[in-house]
Amino acid sequence: MAGNDGHYVESSPTNSTNFIAKPSRTQFSQVPNPLAKASIPSIALAQWMQPMISLGSRQVLELDDMWPVCPSDACESLETRFKRHYEPHRSHVFGLSPVFVAYMKTFQVQITVVFLGCVVYVLALGLQTYVTKALLEFLNGEENGFGIEDGYWLVAMMTGSSLVAVCALNYLFFVASRIGTNMRSLTMSLVYEKALRLSSAARQEYTTGEILTLMSVDTERVFTAMVQGPWLVMGPLAFMVSCILIGFLFDLYSALAGAVVLIAVMVISIQQGDRIAELQRRLLRVIDERVKVTSETLQGIRVMKFYAWEDSLAQRVEKLRVKEVSLLRKFHSYQVVNTVMLFITPTFLSGATLGVFVLINHTITVVEAFTLVAMVNISRAALNQLPLAIGGLSKAKIAYTRIDAFLSSSEVSTITVKDTADRGRISIREGVFEWPGNPTVSDIIVVTPALEETDDDNLDKAAFFSIDTPKVENNEIENPALLQAQHEVKQGFQLRGVNLEIESGSLVMIVGTVGAGKSSLINAILGGMPRTTGELEIGGRVAYVSQDTWIRNATLRDNILFEQDYDAGRYEQVLDASQLAMDLMALPNGDSTEIGERGINLSGGQKARVAIARAMYRAGTDVLILDDPLSAVDPHVAHAIFDKCIAGMAGDQTRLLVLNSHYDLLDRADHIVMMNDGVIVAQGSYQDVLTQFPHLGAPITTIKEDTVEPVSSTGNDIDTIKQDQVIGKRTDEAQSTVKAETEKPDKAGHLIRAEDRVKGKVGGRVYKTYFDETGFNGLVVIFVIVAAYCAGQAARTVVDWWPGHWARNMPRRGVDPTYSNTTFGMWYLGFLALCTVLSFGRALMIIESCVRSSRNMHDELFRRVLKAPVTRYFDVTPMGQILNRFSNDLDQMDSILPQEYQLLLQNASLAFGALIVSAFASYWIGVAYIPIFLIFLYIGQYFKKSSREIKRLEGITRTPVYNLFGETLSGLDTIRAFRMNENFTKQNRRVVDVNANLYLTYWAASRWLATRLDFLSVAIIFIVSLYLVATAGSVGSLTSGLSLTYSLMLTSMVQWVMRSVDRTDNAMTSVERLLSFRQIENEGDEGKRVDELLDTEHGLAGKAKSWPSRGAIRFDHLCLRYRPELPLVLKGVDMDVAAGEKVGICGRTGAGKSSLMVALFRICDFDSGRVFIDDVDIATINLRELRRSLAIIPQDPVLFSGPLRENLDPFHEYS
Repeated sequence: MAGNDGHYVESSPTNSTNFIAKPSRTQFSQVPNPLAKASIPSIALAQWMQPMISLGSRQVLELDDMWPVCPSDACESLETRFKRHYEPHRSHVFGLSPVFVAYMKTFQVQITVVFLGCVVYVLALGLQTYVTKALLEFLNGEENGFGIEDGYWLVAMMTGSSLVAVCALNYLFFVASRIGTNMRSLTMSLVYEKALRLSSAARQEYTTGEILTLMSVDTERVFTAMVQGPWLVMGPLAFMVSCILIGFLFDLYSALAGAVVLIAVMVISIQQGDRIAELQRRLLRVIDERVKVTSETLQGIRVMKFYAWEDSLAQRVEKLRVKEVSLLRKFHSYQVVNTVMLFITPTFLSGATLGVFVLINHTITVVEAFTLVAMVNISRAALNQLPLAIGGLSKAKIAYTRIDAFLSSSEVSTITVKDTADRGRISIREGVFEWPGNPTVSDIIVVTPALEETDDDNLDKAAFFSIDTPKVENNEIENPALLQAQHEVKQGFQLRGVNLEIESGSLVMIVGTVGAGKSSLINAILGGMPRTTGELEIGGRVAYVSQDTWIRNATLRDNILFEQDYDAGRYEQVLDASQLAMDLMALPNGDSTEIGERGINLSGGQKARVAIARAMYRAGTDVLILDDPLSAVDPHVAHAIFDKCIAGMAGDQTRLLVLNSHYDLLDRADHIVMMNDGVIVAQGSYQDVLTQFPHLGAPITTIKEDTVEPVSSTGNDIDTIKQDQVIGKRTDEAQSTVKAETEKPDKAGHLIRAEDRVKGKVGGRVYKTYFDETGFNGLVVIFVIVAAYCAGQAARTVVDWWPGHWARNMPRRGVDPTYSNTTFGMWYLGFLALCTVLSFGRALMIIESCVRSSRNMHDELFRRVLKAPVTRYFDVTPMGQILNRFSNDLDQMDSILPQEYQLLLQNASLAFGALIVSAFASYWIGVAYIPIFLIFLYIGQYFKKSSREIKRLEGITRTPVYNLFGETLSGLDTIRAFRMNENFTKQNRRVVDVNANLYLTYWAASRWLATRLDFLSVAIIFIVSLYLVATAGSVGSLTSGLSLTYSLMLTSMVQWVMRSVDRTDNAMTSVERLLSFRQIENEGDEGKRVDELLDTEHGLAGKAKSWPSRGAIRFDHLCLRYRPELPLVLKGVDMDVAAGEKVGICGRTGAGKSSLMVALFRICDFDSGRVFIDDVDIATINLRELRRSLAIIPQDPVLFSGPLRENLDPFHEYS
């Protein structure tokens, strides 16, 4: 589903035939979400998800197949609940995060349900242990604790307790995942809304990359902590129950020994958690910096290509990546040590308890030995998951700290209503304004904050507003986060002693040298520049054209309408006045042509005129502020715009026009303001200012009427242009979703390519490629790792078997002189040591493999992206899509995938070991596994078809969230000036709701799988216990005990394995998405080096270093088009430029002036023809050397963050 703003993408078309044949395509999207009315049993069994899973098994799921978001899960509803509890300035107990406390209060009912579910789960496992002891006693002909003589009742009790445990577990985890999804949505919404309110000081403190990290990485941390949080309850609770049962069924000393082991492990684990948290903090700082530099690099890609800076910026990112990988390796090492330590803790617990019990009592029975193993198993699942929960909590604490700091940062001023004065009047009295004193280059996107959002209804109540900007008194800033920076940098730029009275309806022109403070005055009036003293009042509704024009990734019409209703008459009038009518003739789909990010398919003049048209179309404007847009257009166009827009359509509005050129217009002003160094040095009428500054009245070339005529439409011109050409037909295709290029070629009007979506399962080649990136053969790596995990599980099984074997040989004590408890005990310690070494070794092996793969893959793919052609890739690919892959997807590969692989192999080896050992009792149990195994495979395949597509759709809908976010930050000043905050907030809520709905659907689908697999594990427990009861006495006590206890391990273990497979497979979709960069076409660079070329073809090797030495340029019938489907922009250009000549290139907007520069630097391939520089065909020269041999001052200059020296000399060749 997609709107004209391009915020949604869909990967496959849905034509009318498909709709009729498959009505279910739209059935779910048009009906309420069944979760809203689902009962507790339906949620516990995930039965409400069955229709979606069934549909996904039959066909590839699309966005239209998704249910709408539940009203209670929508951002608007969640924010209403959250804001009742959010107290940002209150100090909470234990220093808890205000956001965290508000979340706990917002979801306190659901969190209570999760806690009760944890208690029920642990108690059910405790009952299962009692039943196990009773069943083993029954099998040995002893009286059991329940006094039940019929073993089948014990089988029923065993099955029932297992069912209660799995149902409680699945219900509580669904509720936890729903809470986590809501927290994630809330965080994304809160961060976005805060970004709309950020002051200029806060914008310098937080770069776009850092805020993007809050929106992507930190929100995931909040979700993960909530989903894994139940284990923080079940872990200690399970420990307590295990120790109590050991003390009750064995003795106090054994229980104390077990408690000591558990306490020691928990202390070490907490210490490890602190180290992990510290590493996580350091890691996030490096990630923030890398994402920022990556963002800058991608957004400045054109300048980077002109200067051939690919290697320099790639090396800069790779240096940060080296630090990041180093920290990742340490982070995962600590994490895996913690994980494995807790994984083998039950074994240590069993060993300590067994050793103390035997040491005191000198004997133990087989029943007691395997009852002990069963009791320890109560905490096994919790111990397996506890490291992730502790790690998730540590990450979330850091995330909450960062979120709190961001939400507490300073905001732009609010606007209060004044009951006096006229609409359109502006008054500044003794105003002093100051920019924050840390003028660092924070990002490629330079945002100048403006007015805060107000309720439009207030415009009818009063005509005048007072802007109460945060005051800075005695050079002190209220935000503590800025105090340190204030002392470390010099004072920011100031406007001093500003006194300005502008009457309603007047035309005011602001002039001055570069850096005089003209744009700062505009920002002060708009509320973006902090006021230190004085008063400022502005009346009525504002329209604003910024100096750096903001163009949205939407159609040209939507850029002009800017969320207002379409009025055909006014729209045509605006097109005519802004000189856009003729330009639409050249666009493929007229005004329905999609404009790329940052207006990349428009010239500078066209972008300026679109911004002017946007301001002119705005209804009810009282104040029109234009920050030097006329500098971007030709003189005759500027005069036409001035006459028809500024003096014409806006003639009754108060108009502020900044001029850096076109001074011949000054005599048309009612009032002129002359600025210098932040001070108004003169103001008044044209004659008054001209007296003091005569240079403003220098002679100019008269703009002849016939010059204006070709680009200016007369009153009848609009009527002569066909409506379907200029205004553009709103065809169904223009309004519908952008389709994937692989399925349907883009129309000329569609510029931005839909995000790639690979359908079906993640191929085995992706897995092999991932492990190939370790530097070794992927298949060999996989085989060695699997073999290591199998060996570790074999050692684990021997450790669990040994106590029973020891107990069976215990009667030999005192009879057989060769028997020794010490010998058995030493063997037991040896097996424990072997199991520990293998467990740690195999885990570190998989972690190292994943880290190596991640490091190598990033470096290769990032360089490949940098080598992609601008016009055929960057111009049609949203930056948000690329950044999403180098932030969220890379984070999945870096942080999530190594843990998922380790848990998958660990759980899978344990589950398969349990299945094999359980079958030792009889081959009939093994035979019974066959149908269960077939059902297992069927459910897995049945589920994967839906799960995989839901996950991919979630990834696709995540990109519009980032795109809107980046687009909003780049146009923040315009959005505020137009008071569109609320409108964009609603857009953000809409895209976040769509993504969050799919996010929750994916996790709900996982619960569907988990429930059914848990039922299969209960079936295995039933089969094993039933067979043992039915054949009581025929199976040895040792085999019976080992088979029964290992079958109990399968409670929830099968689902953990399958869910690990699913999570790993879905995490591998991030690898798949990253690997798609390998399919990107790279710029052709087969040319020769300059020295080789001149030596072999021109015999001028000695002059190679100085090429080009003369600078003679010749265009030989050059034809150029930006992409194969687009028309020619240069058509047979023939031109000779002699060496040393100074040539001026002129022409109307879109004539091809910039395209000549594109040709000289070979930014895109030639359609035909050649270009020669000093008689050398530039197509034969190595691309990098060509670009480094030329120099250009680009139309849109860019600075990268870092020292000025790095911008001037990125390769350190001269410094």
